[in-house]
Amino acid sequence: MKKGKDPNRLRFKEYFGTTAMAGTNSIAEALMTSWFMVYLTDYAGIGKWGAILGSALLLIARLFDAVNDPLEGWLMDRAKPGKFGKYKPFIIMSILMTTLGLACLFFMPSSFRDNPVMICVWVIIFYLVYDIGYSFYAPNLIYRSLTLNSIERGKLLIAPRMMSMIMGMVVSSLIVIVNNVNSKVNNMHDAFGITVLAIVLAICLISLVGISLIRERHITQQDEDEKFRITEIFTVIRENKALQVKAGADIFGGFIWTFLFATLLYYVKWAYCADLTTGAVNTELYGTLSLVGSMMMFLPLIVGTLIATPLMKLLGSAIKLHRLQILTESVSCGLMFILHLTGILRLSPVALFVCIGITAVCIGVGYIPEETLKIECMDYEIYLRGKDRSALVNACNKFINKAQSAISSGLIGIVLMAIGYVVDSETDTYIGELSAMPTLITWFVVIMGLVPCILGAIALFILKHYPVTDEIRADMRKVLDK
Repeated sequence: MKKGKDPNRLRFKEYFGTTAMAGTNSIAEALMTSWFMVYLTDYAGIGKWGAILGSALLLIARLFDAVNDPLEGWLMDRAKPGKFGKYKPFIIMSILMTTLGLACLFFMPSSFRDNPVMICVWVIIFYLVYDIGYSFYAPNLIYRSLTLNSIERGKLLIAPRMMSMIMGMVVSSLIVIVNNVNSKVNNMHDAFGITVLAIVLAICLISLVGISLIRERHITQQDEDEKFRITEIFTVIRENKALQVKAGADIFGGFIWTFLFATLLYYVKWAYCADLTTGAVNTELYGTLSLVGSMMMFLPLIVGTLIATPLMKLLGSAIKLHRLQILTESVSCGLMFILHLTGILRLSPVALFVCIGITAVCIGVGYIPEETLKIECMDYEIYLRGKDRSALVNACNKFINKAQSAISSGLIGIVLMAIGYVVDSETDTYIGELSAMPTLITWFVVIMGLVPCILGAIALFILKHYPVTDEIRADMRKVLDK
């Protein structure tokens, strides 16, 4: 067969398309993980309601996701291939809904700030719009439908990851951009909303161009008389041991990134940029250090992503590299906590940034093997039962990721509520009880240091039971090629 007709060989158009389509999801993940709770507590102008509303919403929404995510996966698996493919229409819907949700969540009308009922209604409605749209974004289904070749799949993962890093860098400079906009409008609340609105609309257009370039190839044909029952959700979870082990490890190991990302901006702001005797924040210093801190997360992530494939070849399998990555992350987070206890971390942000950089390299390294294993869980489901339930498998992983992001932000919100955390949204000055701030700073480093260290150790234990061996992997490829 000629190379040009090889159904598993990808072209530049598909690499570019899968990369561009990831923009909206990437900017959403970065904004919601690092800035949503900060926006509610510091810039939305709703005072103490910010921490209360954010914590309650993020935690309760996961109960909604427990039903919604598998249901959306079931709907995608049940969909019949049409003119635009099987999964492509869901990606388009995801891009549009996510953009709308983000734009409204980060630009809350000022007239609502004194009306708790309207605040709750606005945030709940548009969080659900965002959440449903975010759940429909399933790039692994597109990757799997484009090629069955594991090497080609690995190549597909790299560029979207780079897009995620670029969006992370954009978000890392958010407060700097907001400060510049604020110099024109003289209101941090409005400046924040205008900035986010402009960014998400531009990224939405890029993502729509990207998905338009993609054509699905390998879509598993279902029997005409095959019935899709909602109970398939439970069957997939019960019988797919690869999914059980990977999801179980992700429940614990995935918190390393989310806790670190969600807590960093708070720690930098109050440990290094605030006068704890007055509550005043040096916004210029905060902008600089938040940018540096974010770069110390995203630049190492890029480095880690680039060296992941050679490391995976060196170690011989994705599962071995995944275990090594989690071990190193756990040690780095534990070191961060120890440095705080000794007082070294508070003396200079350099120590914090070094620990973050080490952890970020490992997280970057882990992306390729982690996503490879997730796609392998989809292949394993077809191998076991002869049915394509890839969207259901993907939904399980998606739910875990969203739950981790929500729990990390919600946990921070609970701590903030406990001390009566209140910030003036226009001047960015802390107006709560200042004597509680040292304790709060310690809690931040517990959340991003000690807790991830312990959870990483649990994830390592679970990964010992991953069932797909090299022999099974080779046999799966033969079955899928047929």
